[in-house]
Amino acid sequence: MCSDMRLVVVGGHQSGKTSLINTVLGQHEPESGRRTLSCMRREGEVDGRKLIFVDTPGWWRNYPLIDTAEFKKQQLMLSPSMCPPGPHAFVLVIGADGPFTEKNRRSVAEHLGLFDEKVWEHTLVVITGVDRSKQEHIDSQGGALRWVIDKCMNRYHIFENESMTEPQRITQLLDKIECIITNNSGSDFPLDEKALKEVEEKRKLNQEKASSRSLRVKSQRETLSKQAQVLLLPEVQILLLGWVCSRKTSAKNIILNKKEIVGMRRTVRADVESVVAGRKITVVDTPGWWKYLSAQFTPDWVKNELRRSVTLDGKNPHAILLAIPADTTFREEQRKITVDNMKMFGEQVWRHTIVLFTCGDLLGETTIEEHIESEGEPLRWLVEKCGNRYHVLGKDQDEESPQVTELLKKIDEMVAGKTFFSLCEATQTPNVEEMTVKPNKTNADMVKFLDQEWNRMDKEMEEMFKNMYSQTFQVKGNTSINTPPNCEYSQTSELKGSKSMEYFPNFHDSEPSSDATVGERSKCTSPLTTHQNTSESEGEAGLSGQAEGEVPQTESSNNPEDPLEEMREMLEQEWGRREVMAMERFMGILSGQQTFTGPSSEADEHDRELSRRKVLRWLDTSGYGSFDD
Repeated sequence: MCSDMRLVVVGGHQSGKTSLINTVLGQHEPESGRRTLSCMRREGEVDGRKLIFVDTPGWWRNYPLIDTAEFKKQQLMLSPSMCPPGPHAFVLVIGADGPFTEKNRRSVAEHLGLFDEKVWEHTLVVITGVDRSKQEHIDSQGGALRWVIDKCMNRYHIFENESMTEPQRITQLLDKIECIITNNSGSDFPLDEKALKEVEEKRKLNQEKASSRSLRVKSQRETLSKQAQVLLLPEVQILLLGWVCSRKTSAKNIILNKKEIVGMRRTVRADVESVVAGRKITVVDTPGWWKYLSAQFTPDWVKNELRRSVTLDGKNPHAILLAIPADTTFREEQRKITVDNMKMFGEQVWRHTIVLFTCGDLLGETTIEEHIESEGEPLRWLVEKCGNRYHVLGKDQDEESPQVTELLKKIDEMVAGKTFFSLCEATQTPNVEEMTVKPNKTNADMVKFLDQEWNRMDKEMEEMFKNMYSQTFQVKGNTSINTPPNCEYSQTSELKGSKSMEYFPNFHDSEPSSDATVGERSKCTSPLTTHQNTSESEGEAGLSGQAEGEVPQTESSNNPEDPLEEMREMLEQEWGRREVMAMERFMGILSGQQTFTGPSSEADEHDRELSRRKVLRWLDTSGYGSFDD
């Protein structure tokens, strides 16, 4: 028996990595349930073995590696060095809280690829939260999960919900890990010292650059305060811009200290005002452009709303906040697309813009300056294009949020000595190519299809969540809720009668109708399929591009230079972000939702766990589980 084991635990967000470590070590962390944002070493002794775990930050489960922020990649790559001379094994944790799709498989393969191809020889798959027999679960997941297990030489361990804390199941897990060590002749996973040194040197250089940037910004702000009279504006008008799923709406809610809702539809335009720190703040949330597609594919209704949003009740905005998620990459592609979409406002728009980094709570110990430097030239260029003005927002629902107060101060400083932004500046700018170039017929069809397809998927997801409510939650009298009676968060609602519930997700329509009616949308022929093979072997795989039972392929079998195939991939990437965010927020509500099954309106932990398991069981068997199909 091995006297000690050094293990690196990896997996996607909410896969149960930290919970697994807590269970094995018999420890309870005070902040259990929160995301692991930085690598953390944990130690303990179990069954006479000294165990060393390295808990790592999770990746978004259906995001490709290219979407994972550079600072997070570096943390993953350095994690084996936290248990010298190297880990005996890697534990890949996969949660059973949803289907394991081809997107998930690719994400796992790409992220484990950061460690070298030999990592598979040292990896054990651990599946948590299973509510059925082992084989039933594996068979139900199809080829994607089977591929990962086969890649790990059929080494896997399953924790059913009921057996998670049973000592014999933990002993079996450790025995399987010991088999991996034995099969590798007791040798550690080989560390690439040269690669680790390069990553460390790169991090150190980025930290030095980050420190320099921070000092430069501080000096810039101090100089501005001395040279210009910085006044506290009694009223502040803010315009929020960004791509789809940039968390603009979350940023608006943080700024105005509003409760976040689970909006299923794409933002059109939302003018919201509130009193913050004694000042009247108006924030205009706008529809986003595509993250991966140039402005020629931005729908006309989005462009029109963006132009109209510049005037807030006849007032020009004091500041334009350009939302950029801090937890994902910002590549040259995103820089060009952002500039392309900002052209409609003219070159002067940059003088009134602050880069607003959303998801700041996911940075962990990484500073925003370190993130800017690690992402490289594209993000540095954008920040400097905005006069080195940037701010970071994370989840914060305090009455007087320091991060919001500081943002308002930065807006005051930017406004000092400058006039308000006006669209007149944009219309006088000769650089607005986008507004004068008409997309060709093919592009116009593509724009229409993308918009319609997005709306269709939105409606399907909305229907899925409604069904999850009706199938999962029961109120007093054993009456199911077929449709939530109040489809938005209510901070003041009280329980009235047996059919009342405290919170409901927002299912309201918030996108304008396209030229096509709903009926026409259902008949819409995808231009993406114009040149695709429609043989029987492909069946109706649709956007997923993979028929049931097909062996997963890492590389697409289609022509990579085919613009239609590229467009299909782009839409999948766009939707993947939307799907993850909506599901995460919705599952968060469900896990904290009260379940009315008895005389008391208070739900205990047992009730919540039963509710959660009921959701997952329904999701797994409903046919709604995968958006790949």
